[in-house]
Amino acid sequence: MSRFEEEAGADPADDPGAVVELRAIDRLEQIVDAQQVLRQGFAELLQGFERLAGHLTPLLTKQYGDTQARMRVLETRIRNRQERPLITQMANLLVEVRRLESEEDVKVHVEQALLRALNSIGYQETGSAGEPFDPFRHEPVSGSVGKSGIITRVHRRGLECYGDVIIKAMVEVEPGPVREGSDPFAVAPEPDPVTETL
Repeated sequence: MSRFEEEAGADPADDPGAVVELRAIDRLEQIVDAQQVLRQGFAELLQGFERLAGHLTPLLTKQYGDTQARMRVLETRIRNRQERPLITQMANLLVEVRRLESEEDVKVHVEQALLRALNSIGYQETGSAGEPFDPFRHEPVSGSVGKSGIITRVHRRGLECYGDVIIKAMVEVEPGPVREGSDPFAVAPEPDPVTETL
């Protein structure tokens, strides 16, 4: 009997090294089996997630579409609520204008109604004869311009909303009155570069 056959037929309990090797092989086989079970479990889990995503995607898409539609409705309602007072006033003005017969009455009535509508939402007309000239609120069309300028005539009223100038008033400006005690023949100071360009 050869040595190989002797070793193959030998009892593993007689050789401690063979016992360790067999245990290591058994352990590796167990690890391989566990890896296969894990792979199968992960594959099933992944398939479950894919099925869940397949069910959820249409639901989420529909929910998103419904939310967008509701948001559009809300935006329209908010915009309508903001615009409704002005639209109502304009509709009432249209009814009243159609009842008036005189063109002068129509002009006066329309002007008053438009002013009321603008004032109701915070807009105010600006620019009146006798006011001091303000380059931030007034645009001169003729006359001299300076810090002491006075508005003598208004060609077009301006428009402001809570201090924010929307439209400058177009005005004619004259030099302001000479103050008492001042020398009318004194050399005029250098013009203000801001108002000079206007």
